[in-house]
Parts: sequence; C-alpha cells; structure tokens
Amino acid sequence: MDETAGPLPPRLLGITTFVLAQVGRAGRARMGRMMDEHGLGLWHFAVLSALDDAAPASQRDLGVRLRIDPSDLVEVVGRLEGAGLVRRERDPADRRRYVVELTAEGRAELDEVTRRAAGLDAELLAPLTPDDRAAFERIARVLLAHHDPRARPGRAKAPAPPSAPGPGDGRPSRTGRAARG
Repeated sequence: MDETAGPLPPRLLGITTFVLAQVGRAGRARMGRMMDEHGLGLWHFAVLSALDDAAPASQRDLGVRLRIDPSDLVEVVGRLEGAGLVRRERDPADRRRYVVELTAEGRAELDEVTRRAAGLDAELLAPLTPDDRAAFERIARVLLAHHDPRARPGRAKAPAPPSAPGPGDGRPSRTGRAARG
C-alpha cells in the first residue's frame, strides 16, 4: 500500500462494503502474487480444490460449480493438464464429455498452495486477536453463505479450516482472465 497517498476519506471508511472491498483487494493481490510463484492463477487453485473435494468430475460440472465460462475452463484445465496437475480424458460413458481428475502431483501442489495461503491469512489478519480472528472468519462465512447458496451449510462438506481459504466468487471474463485467476 502507498502510504504517501494520504488518508482515505472518513465517509468511505464508514461504508463497510467499501472497507471489505479494500481488504479483499489486499488479500487477492497477495494471493495472486503467491499463485504467480507457482505458475498458477486463482481459478487453477479453485479447480484443484474442487477436484480434491469431488473427483473425478466432468469438465462441464466443474464449470457450473465454479461459475467459470466453458471456454475459459478449457484453458484453465489445459494449463493444469500441461503441468501434470490433472488428468483429462474422454468419459467412457459419454464420449462427448471430458472427465478431469487430480494427479498425485496436483494434490501435492494443492497442499503446498493451501499451506502458503494459510500464511497469507495469518499476515492479512495479523492485527486481530485470536478471538477476533475466529469471529471475523465466522462472520465472513455467514455473509458468504447468505449471498452465495453454494457456501450454505449442507451444500458441501464441512467448511474449510481457517488455513484453507477459497478463491473468491468473481466470474472471470472471456478475455483470458481465467488463466491468470
């Protein structure tokens, strides 16, 4: 952050949505830099996480679940496949579909990225006491579940531990943004 730019207007700081957006922006930038070190984007992390949760999965089902445009998903899965992190094959039951599954290398990469993401969480939330951090994480999950049915209890496995954040809920554009995350 540029500390020479001057303070933010108090009116903006009084708008929680603005404050949350700025905190999210800081977290996304840190996560993006870390993912770049792995040669991946946030959507790659999302696909690896989804496959860890429920693999194998059809490429179409992954796109629907993660809200990634099919043409963007082809690029994301292709890059993961090229790196040896996933395996993509025609579905023997329906040759029009592709089935994608995590490889051992993909699981190891996912574990490493998740471990590093926990460190980013610790950095981002460092000013909070342990009690405040737990409360913030709980409140953030309640808000997400309210605004995104996919995050509601009973829709998925138990929530990820605080050390394993998700990638966010923005829909990538069709301009290749998905490849970068």
